[in-house]
This record gives sequence, structure tokens and C-alpha cells, in this order.
Amino acid sequence: MSTTPEWLVGDPVAEHDLGILRSGKEAQIDLIERVGADGRTCLVARKRYLPRSVSSKGQLEAMGVQRASTFRHDVEYREGRQFRKTRDRRAVEQMSTHGKKLLQDRWTNHEHDVMRTLWDAGCNVPYPISFADDRLDMEYVGDQAQAAPQLGRARLDHDQLRAAWTDLLDGLHAITAAGWAHGDLSAYNLLWWDERLWFIDFPQAVDIAANPNGISFLHRDVVNVCTWFARHGITDDPEEVFADLLDHWG
Repeated sequence: MSTTPEWLVGDPVAEHDLGILRSGKEAQIDLIERVGADGRTCLVARKRYLPRSVSSKGQLEAMGVQRASTFRHDVEYREGRQFRKTRDRRAVEQMSTHGKKLLQDRWTNHEHDVMRTLWDAGCNVPYPISFADDRLDMEYVGDQAQAAPQLGRARLDHDQLRAAWTDLLDGLHAITAAGWAHGDLSAYNLLWWDERLWFIDFPQAVDIAANPNGISFLHRDVVNVCTWFARHGITDDPEEVFADLLDHWG
């Protein structure tokens, strides 16, 4: 998968904000309707990364978001991601205004690049369309009536749970084979739509080889999702799943 999806209308001549889909600890997801030059339309999920610090409610409103980020402990995720310029590294270490802006830009860039790598590798992730400043535009998973539910809130029967488990293992193998660990995987960073499991939310994804905690993040991801599935009647040994992933990594 390396070509632009056919449903994408290209450079839009108009955009309509249809409201907020979801708001999490580090981002807000808005639903955007894009109108192409030929009149065709498509729906896009626009991820707006919440600012790390603001001085007023008016500043939030100007940014088009409702609140500031509540995600704080990101240092362990950032290990292995280097800033080339010494002054940039120093700004990040000191968490100056410039440093915070660099981090914001890096998170957006990073998530887009990871998702594109995984999409090209055949992993079932939303197609990452573009990124700029504090936002990432990606494929919307859902239809006109509703957005795809998070796995943790979807009502699946046993056969669907079994299918979701198979999709999960396939996705984890694809992600790990590409050299990444999700870093924050749970039933709430997975979507269920059109009888398929979708992987989302990759700003904290870590390079397993470059990050000294990469293996630990992968293990935690596996334990988290295995525990959730076990509570819903699909049991497998997380240590065996983890070992199998490592066997196919690298």
C-alpha cells in the first residue's frame, strides 16, 4: 500500500468542521468534511494536539481546542528521538517556550511518519493524509451516522471477539516487524469497524531498537490487551504472545 486512497478528494476547495469526535489526554479529534474541486466530498479525522501550556481560556479558543494537554510524563517515550541542533536539544531539556514548540511539532511529525510506515506495511491503521503545526489529518473510520467505537466500548459477540483477537495478533506482528512498539496500547486505542480491528493513536510509539525501554513498552502493550481479551473470554498466554513477537522482530 503506497498510493493515495481513491476516496481522498485531493486538495480541497472548502472544509466544514462537523464537530468534536473525541477528546483525550493529549489530543482532540474533530470531524472535517472536505470538498474537492469536482464537488466530491470526503470525511477526515483531524487530530488537534492539545497545547502543553496556555495563559488563558481565550488562547485555547483561538487554537480551536477546549483544554490544555494533561499528558506530562513523556520523557521515556522520547528517548531515541534526537534533535540535531544543540540549541534545540537544550531548549527541550530546559522546557522553554521554544522547547515546548519543538516537542509539539515533533509529536505531530512522529505520529504521521509512524502511521505511514505501518500503513505501507499493511497494518490496519487510518491513512495519514498530512500534518502541519499542531494537527494531523487522517482517514476517518466510521460513516455519516457514527464514528467507529473504541474496542473497549464496542459490543462484540464471541465470534467477533475471536476475529478481533486474530486482527490484533496480525497487527502486532506487523507493527513489531516494522520495528515499533505502540507504547500505549489498550482496548481504547483500538477501533472496531466493518468487522475489522483498527490501530490508532501513535504519538507515543517507540523505536524498539533505539529506545532503551522499547522492549518493556512492547511487553506492557501485550499484557494490557491480553488482559482485556481474557476478561472477555479470549485467553492466551501474554508471555507466549510476547515471545512470538520478539522471534519475528528484527
